[in-house]
Amino acid sequence: MRFPVFIAGVLLIVFMTSGAIGRGIEGPGSDRVIYEYGERVLQNPHHRYDTNLLRECMGFYLDNQQYDSPAGSYNKALRLGYQIVSSDRRDVDTYTMMAWLLWSKWVCWTKRPNQMPDGEGKADEAIELLNWGKQWNSQSARFHKESADTIWPLAKYYRTDLYDFVIENYRKADLLAVANDFFKVRVRLNLGHIYRQTGRKRPAVYWYQRVLEIAPDNEIAGRYLACLENEPDGKTRN
Repeated sequence: MRFPVFIAGVLLIVFMTSGAIGRGIEGPGSDRVIYEYGERVLQNPHHRYDTNLLRECMGFYLDNQQYDSPAGSYNKALRLGYQIVSSDRRDVDTYTMMAWLLWSKWVCWTKRPNQMPDGEGKADEAIELLNWGKQWNSQSARFHKESADTIWPLAKYYRTDLYDFVIENYRKADLLAVANDFFKVRVRLNLGHIYRQTGRKRPAVYWYQRVLEIAPDNEIAGRYLACLENEPDGKTRN
């Protein structure tokens, strides 16, 4: 779960250290081809492009922030991401990557608003994007789990009001999951952890017990459950 926090840190570092935006890539090579294709796509966003090529371009701008505008903002990657999910509305990885980038921009805005002026409101935009994607992925356990995974660090460290979003999506993922014990164990553990972190003992106990229903030897659930059973209500925290 450290990746979103890492992205936020990268955004800050880039704005503190980056200079002028690159004008292009010198010399031949595959990077130059992807860069030039990406620039054409960005100039004509209404044309229908091959989504695999769009993903290559998005990946290029994620790795080469100096070619963004402004440098380090991930704006070009986000623009390409919106084109991808408009064509492939079941692309879970692109939805969640975009949501990470959006809320990370918001974190940077809260810390250095002058250096990330367009970060205001981006955390809410991340939620809107995931809710929009839910229309086409309402029966996908993975979509719900990945949405919850993506927003959990935001809720934990910055926006406690978003815990309801995280819990709702984990519970939906558990409901939709079929014949995948490892997946269900991970989801139920996360629900136990969230309820424990927010001081709600009874639901935390419930979800750790649900882990043990399908994985009786799970040491993590067993240890937390034993601790919770010896704690008074209202004392459950990290």
